Amino acid sequence: MNTFKIKTVVLWVAIGTLTAVGALPVQAEISLSQEEKDYLTQAGVIRATGLHGAAPIQYRNSRGEIKGISLSLLEWISDLTGLTFDYNLYDSISEAVENDPHIAMGLPPNYAGDTPLSLPYLKSETILFINSSVDAADLAGKTYAAVRGSPLPAGIKEEHSVYFDTREEALLAVENGKADYGYGNAYSIAFYTLQNNYKNIITIPIEKEAREYSIGFLRDDKILASIINKAIASIDERQMQALILDVTSQIERKITLPEVLETYGGEIFLAVTLIIAILTLSVVFSYRTNKQLQIQNQRYEMLSEISNEYIYEYSARNRKFKLSGKLGRLADESAVKEKLKAALFDKRYPNGQSTIRLTLDNGETAVFKSISSPIYDENKKLHSIVGKLIDQSEETAEKERLLQRSQKDGLTGLYNALTTKEMVEQRLQEKKENEIDAFLLLDLDKLKSINDTYGHLKGNEILQLTAKTLKRIFRETDIIGRVGGDEFVVYLSNIPTARGVRDRCERVHETLRRLSGGVPAASTSIGATIIPGPGRHYEEVFAEADLALYEAKDKPQKGIVIFGE
Repeated sequence: MNTFKIKTVVLWVAIGTLTAVGALPVQAEISLSQEEKDYLTQAGVIRATGLHGAAPIQYRNSRGEIKGISLSLLEWISDLTGLTFDYNLYDSISEAVENDPHIAMGLPPNYAGDTPLSLPYLKSETILFINSSVDAADLAGKTYAAVRGSPLPAGIKEEHSVYFDTREEALLAVENGKADYGYGNAYSIAFYTLQNNYKNIITIPIEKEAREYSIGFLRDDKILASIINKAIASIDERQMQALILDVTSQIERKITLPEVLETYGGEIFLAVTLIIAILTLSVVFSYRTNKQLQIQNQRYEMLSEISNEYIYEYSARNRKFKLSGKLGRLADESAVKEKLKAALFDKRYPNGQSTIRLTLDNGETAVFKSISSPIYDENKKLHSIVGKLIDQSEETAEKERLLQRSQKDGLTGLYNALTTKEMVEQRLQEKKENEIDAFLLLDLDKLKSINDTYGHLKGNEILQLTAKTLKRIFRETDIIGRVGGDEFVVYLSNIPTARGVRDRCERVHETLRRLSGGVPAASTSIGATIIPGPGRHYEEVFAEADLALYEAKDKPQKGIVIFGE
């Protein structure tokens, strides 16, 4: 290969060569030793640092917000373990280590020195990027664009290198001819190429060292290192790929007017020409069109008034429907006619408006609003009925979504008090003789004290954490609701044994204690009642569980009391 005359651009296909290690299951769990659990209950804020300008691994966007795969990974580790991270990016290594951080993000082995590294959470091929005027087969003596703080690749001399603060600056230097070539990971090259629309850069995957990115442990904290490694090891490839795609979808591409004109100039010219031609024809034929409109009969005037969506006409003389071609292709014609006829002559709809449901040819059910108007002849007899169908499927679906939202508690996403009561009451009425159910009433102890001591945001976090814990521990078929400021209800249908209820309650206690972020007052009391047969009502079982709850609160060492035991 002597010269390159054809410019290439790093495509997202190149990103497919990245190997993401690990997994992000929605409800992932890791096995921790007792020493690690104790560490989590006492750990303060973990300060994390990194270098800006390595998008999409870690960078600041145009609004100064920290973004990138490293940030998403820290957020996931925080959700999984309860660790709290304070993450900042800096322009230089000296600034990054100035505040004595615990960990460094996005650290490749060649940057790490003696710093211990975690398991890698991202791998990438090395990409050669060169100015289009440079021969890739003859780089000897050419100027290398290096990133300050990184070691020079083998075979590249210091006197042939120019240093830049970030990878983006190095790419821009090659684009503008201030440097001839450089190396980078496939992810960053793809990100900045798509964002900045480089014109003079050619990119080539090369057989060079694979680039791995890990978390560097800047302090001698083996327990923290063990917890983070376990979290990374629990990540699965599908979820990491989802995380990567989410981050890379946030590219703020820079689009300029010259680019638009260069790319779509022909199309814009054609569109303007067509518009001018259409306007000219409109002027020429406007007089003729107006004359034609004046002689239109009442039927077409009515059709014009009610627009042209899904038009139909019913003839009173031969009792037949005429459907527009679009409506006829929408669903089975005979079924549409049958539904329309029933709606038109239903006395419950005297104003000509009704709602009908149609099964479409694709199997889906659509909701339509029918608007119709009768046309009478000179003898005041019904001549025909013209109308249209308006597709209200999305509006109906939105109303159903709003109804669902009205049933949920805004803070926790659980059912609100009214919906919880209605659902439990319905279950109690449907309950069979041989089914055993359980009703749990859970109270967060000293929530007011948490709000007063740590602030209402912390109190809200405890409430949200409680809701997530209940969803994780109990079944999807169980009814879970927030019925008061600090009170939650769980209704379990068709349970095998009462012992299983106590076991689940104990799991709630332990999980909230472990994940409450070290808040000593974040404890719970639970009152429960077992429902062996039918014929009960919500107020009765609530009262029994409430009595058990008060006994549990009076005897904190119990924490869980089942009514009647």
